[in-house]
Amino acid sequence: MEPEPRLTRRDRRRMSTREEILVAARELLLEVGPEALSLRQVARRADFSPAALYTYFSSRDDIVAALFAESFARLDAYLRRVPTDLPLQKRLVELGMAYMDFARDNPMDLRCILAATSQEGLPSSSGTAVGLGAVRLISEPIREAMERGIFGADPLLSPAEMAYGCWALVHGMVSINAIDLTEVADEVSADPRRVLEAFVTLLMSSKPE
Repeated sequence: MEPEPRLTRRDRRRMSTREEILVAARELLLEVGPEALSLRQVARRADFSPAALYTYFSSRDDIVAALFAESFARLDAYLRRVPTDLPLQKRLVELGMAYMDFARDNPMDLRCILAATSQEGLPSSSGTAVGLGAVRLISEPIREAMERGIFGADPLLSPAEMAYGCWALVHGMVSINAIDLTEVADEVSADPRRVLEAFVTLLMSSKPE
């Protein structure tokens, strides 16, 4: 295997500048949303001229796509840490925990994903293709478990709908973890891993006779 070519000083400077622009763009995206984001705003925040910004990004959609890709790439990396040779039940629990670890360690990336996908104005290619890998990592073990009869389910539910339910549970716990529940700890308190394990056990116990 040939060694990767070394980056020149110019290449490193360009990469650093691009990252500075994305940092400014991420701040603005979280403040105003993708619909209101403009290249001129980003240029002002990053202390660049609009003309100089165009040498790095051709449009607002290009910037949003880059932000979305960065955030989903980080999520994808967390999910890929889960060994693929684990039993399906265990892998599903670990994928859920990996998502929660990502959300805890990268709150800005999580907010960026949610901001970009929850509002109109997101380029369709960046809103679907970039996140498809992470979605598949979660949905594939569910699909396989259903096909092998490990998980039971309502026959009217598709694997995609089951994956939706699993992801909703995990993301719901992420959202609740962001709330201070100290005063109601006796009424609302849980260990996310135990909740996920109980959920997977419930899926297994619901197998049709």
